[in-house]
Amino acid sequence: MSESVIAGLILAGGEGRRMGGVDKGLVDWHGRSLVARVMDALAPVASPVWISANRSLAQYRLYSDRLVGDPAGFRWQGPMAGLLAGLRAAAESGADAVVASPCDTPNVTPELFRTLYDAYQTGPGSAVVARSGDRLHPLHGVYPVSLVPMLEQRLKVGDRKVMAFVEAAGARFVTIEPPTLFDNINRLREE
Repeated sequence: MSESVIAGLILAGGEGRRMGGVDKGLVDWHGRSLVARVMDALAPVASPVWISANRSLAQYRLYSDRLVGDPAGFRWQGPMAGLLAGLRAAAESGADAVVASPCDTPNVTPELFRTLYDAYQTGPGSAVVARSGDRLHPLHGVYPVSLVPMLEQRLKVGDRKVMAFVEAAGARFVTIEPPTLFDNINRLREE
């Protein structure tokens, strides 16, 4: 059996409300942008890597020429809209799934994404989500493009809850340690 083709997806399309409106992915963290740190970890595992962004497109093109914005009708609807955009783009490019990560988790590693990638390959077609201890990290996962219709329907009715989507999708969970891999930067003072 051949491996599923898995593209990467960095979710960087938020409004940055908790950061005073700045584009979170472009925030400098210890000398490098947050998006660059995630790209460094994701690119060795998945190709191509899409960036879901709704602004600062010229700056994001410095990291990837594959950009997607929130789909029409779902603009600024949170990470679920970014995931939908990435899944659609991946499907159009012939990929079977995306391995996703938010842009604000600078401690991610290629090993984290490789673990998710390998877990997906053991049961392709079923979403795989990271777990650390008793906490799920649903935005760190592999999602098959077959979930596009379900995701569209949930967004159409205003359901933007990531955990509810993960449950409805019947995701499998893979334990990845340490939990500090998933630490996120939500405020400028955390720099």
